[in-house]
Amino acid sequence: MFIRSLLAVILIFSTFALTVAAQVPAASETDVYRPDKSDIIAWMNLASGIPAVQQNERADAALKNISDSGGKTPRSDFQLCVALAYLGNAKAQHCLGYAYEKGIGVVDDTLEAYVWFELAHGGGNAESAADASRVLLVLNSAYPAPSEEDLETMVAEQKGRIAEYQKEIKK
Repeated sequence: MFIRSLLAVILIFSTFALTVAAQVPAASETDVYRPDKSDIIAWMNLASGIPAVQQNERADAALKNISDSGGKTPRSDFQLCVALAYLGNAKAQHCLGYAYEKGIGVVDDTLEAYVWFELAHGGGNAESAADASRVLLVLNSAYPAPSEEDLETMVAEQKGRIAEYQKEIKK
């Protein structure tokens, strides 16, 4: 039974990787562009078939790859984190915050990192609180520093996009 489950998981992951490669425009692992709505929705559709437990495992693995000096697959890890983060996975939201903070798989963006860390913390990822605080210190050291209201607005807008994109894939 365990072997069948393991084989099913491997099949799902390999299918996801092959489907992403076939449906998403070719990008090398070193490309660092921001995904647009169509990219995100395509990745969400592919990742939505991964069971929740395996989503967490994949998000953990992607974060480990990203934090290990960018890993061998920074763009693919970023794409997986984007898909799972928009599906509401707090671990993937944390991973996405880290990717934006460090510029791994995407152009670095401290504001975007803060938003994703806050969403992850709100979703139950305890370690994201410390990361959001660290990133907030960086943001507050910049001129002009964003106001608390600006940051809250950005988090609320991202929550709205997440809800909108989730509705799109349910159609």
